[in-house]
Amino acid sequence: MNRRENQRLDSDRMAECRTEGRTFKAVLYNVSTTGCMIEMSFCQVSESDRIYLKVEGNIRVGGVIVWLDGKNAGIRFDEPLHEAVVRFLGYDPASRILMLPTDRFGRPLPKLPKYVRA
Repeated sequence: MNRRENQRLDSDRMAECRTEGRTFKAVLYNVSTTGCMIEMSFCQVSESDRIYLKVEGNIRVGGVIVWLDGKNAGIRFDEPLHEAVVRFLGYDPASRILMLPTDRFGRPLPKLPKYVRA
């Protein structure tokens, strides 16, 4: 039985985390509209801690630590993220065999012309 209500997308974005007056950096490991998993350099949180994440400079979300496993923590968001934000922060490795560079809205960038030395 799958306990997740929403599809999670893999992610590799850096997140600034704040909890109990401490700040630290973590990797956003996966993300959905209702929660995410972070990976820390060492466990810096406890279950049921309130946590605030800042990702990509201006995406801010708060939540609660709902599980811990070593350096990984599961977070349930206070308010669901919009699906467009989830797609921006994550990627689906099964749907992208070749990762193309994208702009900040997730649109593929055009190919650059080949540089020819004169």
